[in-house]
Order: sequence, then C-alpha cells, then structure tokens
Amino acid sequence: FISSIIVAISLIPESISYALIAGLPPSAALQSCWITNVITAAIGGRPGMITSASGLAALLLYRLVRTNTVVEETGIMFVPYVIMFSGVLQCVAAFLGLGRLVSSFPAPVVVGMVNAMALLILALQLRYAKEFPLSREEVLNGWNVDGTAPAVEISWNISLFSYFGKGFEWISPTLTLGIYAAEVFTAFVISMFLPKLTTFLPATLVSVLVVVAVEFGLARQFGVETPLIADYGGAEVLSPWETIFTSKYTLPSLFSWESWKIILGYGFALFATTFTETAIALNVVDRLDESQGPGFLVLIGQGVANIVSGVFGGMGGSGVVSMSVLADRTFGTTCLSTFMTGLMMFVFVTWGYPVINFIPLSAISGISIAMVCSFIQWRSMVATFTTCLPSRKRDQLPPQYNIARADVFIMLIVTAACLIIDVSTLLFFVLGLAIFLYTSISAWRERRNEKELMASVEAGEVQFAHSGQLDNESVQDQETQGGVTTRGGTVQGSEPRIQQDEEGQQKSFREIESPP
Repeated sequence: FISSIIVAISLIPESISYALIAGLPPSAALQSCWITNVITAAIGGRPGMITSASGLAALLLYRLVRTNTVVEETGIMFVPYVIMFSGVLQCVAAFLGLGRLVSSFPAPVVVGMVNAMALLILALQLRYAKEFPLSREEVLNGWNVDGTAPAVEISWNISLFSYFGKGFEWISPTLTLGIYAAEVFTAFVISMFLPKLTTFLPATLVSVLVVVAVEFGLARQFGVETPLIADYGGAEVLSPWETIFTSKYTLPSLFSWESWKIILGYGFALFATTFTETAIALNVVDRLDESQGPGFLVLIGQGVANIVSGVFGGMGGSGVVSMSVLADRTFGTTCLSTFMTGLMMFVFVTWGYPVINFIPLSAISGISIAMVCSFIQWRSMVATFTTCLPSRKRDQLPPQYNIARADVFIMLIVTAACLIIDVSTLLFFVLGLAIFLYTSISAWRERRNEKELMASVEAGEVQFAHSGQLDNESVQDQETQGGVTTRGGTVQGSEPRIQQDEEGQQKSFREIESPP
C-alpha cells in the first residue's frame, strides 16, 4: 500500500512533464497513469512493472500536435485515434508471437537505453526547478491548440533539451533555488542511505515527510517558497470519466484517406516507441526479480489499456523503468501493487489532489535521482573506458570490465541516439524494425548452432559430463581452455566458461548484468 502511494505521487510531476513535452494538457498524462496501471494489472501483466505516460512517445506526439494537417482538423485532434491505433497494434503483435521478442531484447541495446533513460530522467529533474510555462486557463483548455508546422517535416531537435526544458526560466530568487537544491539533496540522502540502516521505515515515505516538514516548518516561515505539485499544474483532473465523444473534442473524420495516412503513420511509429520502452522496462524488471515476465500478457494488457486511454482522452503509456525500480525498492512487486498504484492515482486526481498538491517537487526530485543511481549500469560506463586499453592490459582486468568491443559500441550508439536525436516517426519505426531483425537473426543463429551441436553429440564428436546449459560459443571457448576434448573426449570442467574471442577472455553485457 505504501509502495502504491509513493509511486503514484512520483508519477504526477513526471507525467505532467511528459504532457508538456508533447504539447498536451496535464490531464491527458494523469488519465493515462491510472488507466494503464489498473488495466494492465487486471489483465495480468508483468508483476511489479509500472506503466505510465512515456517521455520518448511524448517527443513523437509533439510532432503530431504541432502539425497543420491537410484536413480541416489540427494535429492534436488526431492524438486519441493514434493512441488507440497503437493499442490495437500491440494486441495484434501479442497474437503474432512478438511477446517473446519483448522479453529477449539484445543486452547491449537494453543497457544503452537504460543508461539513456537514466540521463534523461536526471535532466527532467532540472525542469522541476524552472517556472511552470502554462497558465491556469491553458491547463484547463489544453486541447485547443492550432498546429503550424507542415504535416511531414524532418527537423533536428535534441531530446535531452526537451527533457531539460530549454528556454524556461529558473525559479527565483537565488535563495529559493538554493533551498530547493538543499531539499532535493535531503530527500536523495534519505532515499539512498536509510535502507542501509533500517528497512522498518520506508525510505521514500520518510523522504517526503521530512521535506514537507522542512518546507512548511522552516523555509516558508522565513518567506522562502519552493515549488509544490500545485505550482506544476496540479494533480487535478476535472472530468476523469469524460470521453473523446463529447462536445469538448472535435475529432477528424475517419472517412478520409488523408486522415488515415496521419493515423497509420504516427500509429505505427508510436507502437514501435511504446514496444521498445516496454521491452526495456520488462528486461529491467526481469533482472530485478530474477524471473521472466509474460510478454504476451504485457502486450495484451498495454494494448487494451492504450485503447481505453485514448477513449478517455489520455496520451497512452508504456513500461517505465524508473517507476518500476521505485516500486521494486518499496516492495511493490506484485500485480496487486500495480493495480493499487493505478487506483491511488485515480483517488489523487479526483478527490485527493488538495492534499497531494502541497507536496514539494524537491521531494519527488530527490527520490527520482536516488532511483536513477540504483538502476543506471555503472559497470557499463567503466567498461566504455576499458575498451580503449590494449588487449594485454584488458586481459588483466576483472571479467566484468572486459566486455567485447562490439557490445560497447552498440551500447554507445543506442545511448547517443536516445539523447541527441528527436525521436521522429521514421526514426523510431526503423529502430524498432532494426531491433526486431537483430533479435530474429540472433535467435536463428542460436537455433542453428544448437542443431549443429546436437548433431555433433549424436555423432560422438562431443560428449558432456554435466547437465548445464551450454551454447556453441562456450564450447569453442572450453576447447581452448581444456574443458572440452573433441573426437570422443569428455568435459573436464563442471562450469561453462565465459565467452572468449581473439583478443582474450571477455564477457558480454548479458553475462555481467546484475540487478541494480
């Protein structure tokens, strides 16, 4: 229960930020948070995985929102249809067997995107220390936006700047900014180090209570007011049961090919985006729980959730790494805790917002930074520098820092792409296709190697004296290490050795990853 409260509170400013990035009203993101978590948990998705509005999807929707379409309606009116169409694609993908692909992403891609998401979330915390860009009227009437950009435009926008809130003014005066930073540091220290002292008290809840006490018991007594959730758009949703079929929304006609071109193009791109983010979150949660999640149910649950979210004016959602890690650290590792997170989110945005609005943003920011420090892959960063060393020096390093250069290169490419490239329609569709092809080819090679190995075993060329799982690369490695003798020999060692190439003993990311 406490885990659900903490995660729901943390989701509020983060989801509002994603709505701002997309150019949508905050209510669109808040709606998505409670709808997606309730539905995915009810259908039976991955226990412990939190679903919410997506930052990378927000960058994609921003392009749609600012589009001056060739039909009568503006781009923002296509958002519900695009969200629902991407949900339909997720359900279709589940029945096509892509659920297995979700839980078997290439390890370098997972590490690269996890590191990129960590850096983007850090940039997002700086956005909380800036002035909120919307007035109260703009928050309430956020669906009345006129697109000005061409329907098809390739531009270069830095994703990191969108998260950072480039162009927004910092809160003032300087003393307020300093007190805000001190409160963030306090929440960070408590969240990071209190669990090392005791697990009786939930560190995240203590962080929130301490910062609230500092804000209202000290800072505001001396006239210093740092931003609260109320100052960042607030947690209120006026009509959570209002659908897109009311007079508030002016939906485009579905009997026009021009409309369908926009829906199909952005829908496929949004599907690739949410599919990728969900796969990364699922892989991270799998490593935290040391089990494999049901990829089929995850896709079905999120597909249905996005369809319902689009009907109620939400901006859709996907798996979120940071909040899933936060749920794991607060012992919210079941489907019930995910369901309670959505339920608490609904309670907060409908009835509990007068209380939630008084929580300082600094407390949420400190907790988020602590979560980033816990799931970022620090070993991969060290391995990035060790790849520059000569082979002889690398062979003297511990195996966890002696990673194949090809894996490190893929990791850096994925991280850089997420940080510096505006995730446009074409880019994310191609990224999803490339990952699909990469994984499919790797799986085909593994099956081929297994068949060749089994054929060798049946022919009596290789005999095994143990029952551990062994792939072809490990067999080749053990041949060089004396663990396997061919032509009728036997296995001398009882443990399969790590991957090795011509440069010496090396590990891949898949073998060195450990739960944060």
